[in-house]
Amino acid sequence: MKRRFFIGIAIFSMGIVIAFGISTISNILSPFKSFLLTVDNQSDDDISSIEIGLIHTDSKELFTSPIKKGETKRFKPTLSLSGEGSIYLKYTNAKGQSTQETVCGYTEYLSGYSTVTITNEGTTVVQQCN
Repeated sequence: MKRRFFIGIAIFSMGIVIAFGISTISNILSPFKSFLLTVDNQSDDDISSIEIGLIHTDSKELFTSPIKKGETKRFKPTLSLSGEGSIYLKYTNAKGQSTQETVCGYTEYLSGYSTVTITNEGTTVVQQCN
């Protein structure tokens, strides 16, 4: 009986170690994955459209699924880059007001992630892109 108990604890412990290892590896590799943009709408207005694109090129993608106030959404844009560039976000709120922000100041590989928080006072961008 004691032997089964210790085997069960050992298997459970190994499972925790493996899960922790996978999570750590995933966090280490996230800057090298395809670019991911997270938009957190903390404003009083819904966001009616999101455009993500490369500055000074025609490569862009438009998302028209609204982001309600208090909602967070993730976007994986399909962009085309040769060389180096910057990624912008242009969003339009329910009142028709548009705002454009740079969400990745420099990229060569369209990899990494950025988090944009939209509030009534403005926009905050946290970027980790390559």
